[in-house]
Amino acid sequence: MVGPARTEADSRYGVTVTPRGVFSRPLGAAGLSREVARSIHRTINLIRLELRQTSFGLYFGNLWLLLEPALQAGTYYFLLKVVFGVGGADASFSFFFTAVTFWRSHATLVSAAPYFLAVKGHHYVEQGFGLSIALLEVVANEILLLLVRVAVLLCFLVLAGYTPIWTWPLVVLVAAVQLSFSMALYVWLSMLGVLVKDIGKFVGHVVWLWWYLSPGLYSIHRIPDWAAVVYSLNPFAHLIPAYHSLLLKGAISQSAVLGLLAILVVSVLMLWLGLMQMRRFSYSMARYI
Repeated sequence: MVGPARTEADSRYGVTVTPRGVFSRPLGAAGLSREVARSIHRTINLIRLELRQTSFGLYFGNLWLLLEPALQAGTYYFLLKVVFGVGGADASFSFFFTAVTFWRSHATLVSAAPYFLAVKGHHYVEQGFGLSIALLEVVANEILLLLVRVAVLLCFLVLAGYTPIWTWPLVVLVAAVQLSFSMALYVWLSMLGVLVKDIGKFVGHVVWLWWYLSPGLYSIHRIPDWAAVVYSLNPFAHLIPAYHSLLLKGAISQSAVLGLLAILVVSVLMLWLGLMQMRRFSYSMARYI
């Protein structure tokens, strides 16, 4: 009687609990497809909810997704070009706007990372969604916002007189490298934020300092030779010039490609290790929250 009862239960449920232990049944192709479709449906609804919460009560609503990078770039242009009289190709509004557009994605992710497990991740686990859905929602939401910002940037560049060329679509590959790097930091900082709750207060200031130490407001050629080696350790010393080269110059050097590949390899490795550690850490997370 035990054998048939177990077989019948296994045919209806993915997990069966018996006195001899917990037995799980492979989902199969059809079950896996349903699970993937269910996860995608959940993620889409969560993204829509996130966007509504972000723009709730604001007069301009989601239009701020377009206004914020433009206003930030305009502020830098006014200070550097008008007030301080900085000249050169790296003191144009297009130069600033390009850097700010992609930097905002990284800054948003890293600044919010220390609060992920303590706030969003913990809430999603309580609601039965799990950490995987929470992480998927973070990635998908940031990809959507980045696509909107890039679309606005490209429209501006066309209006500013730049001719669309074959190098423009390649920014998607550079953005993928940046996202892998940002998510690697996101995963590790989210765990650190649970262990050391004060870390979130420091990360915001570090992100701003990081921005000024990256070639978003100036060309990398302005860096003195004695600091070039240390400066090159900053991943955005390779990412931001790659965006500028592809969008504003229509070319990219071989050394830049090699630098991006190195960032990608290290980022994917750190992201994989971080996800493995987060899976183990999630079991003991409740002690710190």
